[in-house]
Amino acid sequence: MAISIYNDFSDYMMFKDIKKANVIEFEYKNAEIDIPEVLVIKQFVAIYTVHEKCRGFNGYLRNRLNNNTGKTVEDYKKSIKKLTVDINNIKKDGPQNSFEEIIIKYGEKVIDRGEECIRKVKDSNYLEIITRSMRRSEICLGNTDFENLRKSDFIYVVDFNNCSYNMVEMDCLPLLSKLKRKGAKLDFCKLAKEFCYIEGLDADSEKFLIALISYPHEFMKCCNRYRTGKRVWHEDKFSQRIKKALVQDGDPLF
Repeated sequence: MAISIYNDFSDYMMFKDIKKANVIEFEYKNAEIDIPEVLVIKQFVAIYTVHEKCRGFNGYLRNRLNNNTGKTVEDYKKSIKKLTVDINNIKKDGPQNSFEEIIIKYGEKVIDRGEECIRKVKDSNYLEIITRSMRRSEICLGNTDFENLRKSDFIYVVDFNNCSYNMVEMDCLPLLSKLKRKGAKLDFCKLAKEFCYIEGLDADSEKFLIALISYPHEFMKCCNRYRTGKRVWHEDKFSQRIKKALVQDGDPLF
């Protein structure tokens, strides 16, 4: 049997009747907190349709797909370890600015929360989720934001560049995590369950998603930027940003 050859995975997606869009207008662009539950569920259906069309791809790509299976969890674990080292160093030398004072005040609680999230990931039969994903050759769109993906008469996608081999749950995570950090008044546990129902996933996937949505993403991201110097901010800007991160991360869902 002949093997189909494509330059990019986007070519295959378009072959499967997923349309390339230049832009997707979204009426709630500046009001994430007002997004209704029904719209999120509709987006889940669009995500599922993409997954169904690209699952089991066995063609040849001149520009191959990355394999990001398990990458997010490993990155989260690394951030916890690095923050632990940061706190120990700050305690040893003393805080040098207001940002480091905030790290000392809240950092250990954030680490405890992050570690609890990772424990709950492991308790969700995480390795079996990875095995299922690899067995089914699951592929994620990567960017499932409302301005990148829409389902109407066809499935429309603006940007295919983040497509990768990954667990299908990872197309739900950034969508719900972003809405939670924006302060959307939604039942995220209910939505995680609804996503798993649409995708035909079991309770382990639901637990997995809830654990990752609960991870203190913004606090860790701010600490990572401070450590690496990727953002040239004044210390007051870092202090303001990390205080905002504490609010955005909110409470865990478990």
